[in-house]
Amino acid sequence: MKDDFSALKNMLYIGRGIIIGMNPSGKPFIGYSLTGRSPSSRARILVQEKRTKIIRTEVIDRKSLEEGSPALLLYPAIIPFKEAMIAGNGAHTKLIYSSLINSLKNSNRINPVSILKNAFEKPFFEYDEKEDRWIDLTTYEPDPQNTPRISACLANDHGAMQIVRCNEKGEKEQEIHEFDLKPGFCKIITTYLGMSEKILKPFNGELLNAKISSERVEDIAESLYASIRGKSEQDYRVAVAVMMIDLEAKIINRIER
Repeated sequence: MKDDFSALKNMLYIGRGIIIGMNPSGKPFIGYSLTGRSPSSRARILVQEKRTKIIRTEVIDRKSLEEGSPALLLYPAIIPFKEAMIAGNGAHTKLIYSSLINSLKNSNRINPVSILKNAFEKPFFEYDEKEDRWIDLTTYEPDPQNTPRISACLANDHGAMQIVRCNEKGEKEQEIHEFDLKPGFCKIITTYLGMSEKILKPFNGELLNAKISSERVEDIAESLYASIRGKSEQDYRVAVAVMMIDLEAKIINRIER
């Protein structure tokens, strides 16, 4: 593969990942990668809607999915809107979309950092029918791993990524990164640090880097799919999706290979 995603290749297990970058010609793109260790996580694919062009998770095995919580497993993963795109690993993408729409009421210019910060400013609860509970979409997920919520916003050749995780004291912790996009480079955030312990450690520190030599969305998606195989003996890959700012997109689902 021409593209250098070695930061992902060197991991054992990344969980979910978001990529923001530019191809060598300067066209911005956003990517989403999905891996899973549990049957419920693997019982999914990524699909794209025809009208809105959003890319979302979809169930392929209802029985396996029900071992987990549909409220945590089914969500819009990539949402394009005009000159912006957002991404996330859960239903909190809906909050980010609302933040984006509300921001346009006051300004024509989109600030990715403000979009993410405003989306998580106040707790927002969604009902989990399977577990009969309310889930706060602005904090880490209530699963055995306390899975972090990762988010991203891309607009005007500028990007921002955020993670909301559970720290060692069991408290909510938020971290946001902002950056300018450069042709041939991209930034990556993952839910986990890349080890394979029973209890996974959340991602922290500086964003990961990658170099992009491919121009076409199809080739970038292939490189990303190959990289999330990682160096584990187990192949945890589920799916990847990459979308250019002009809405060109490519989805690769492992079950279709």
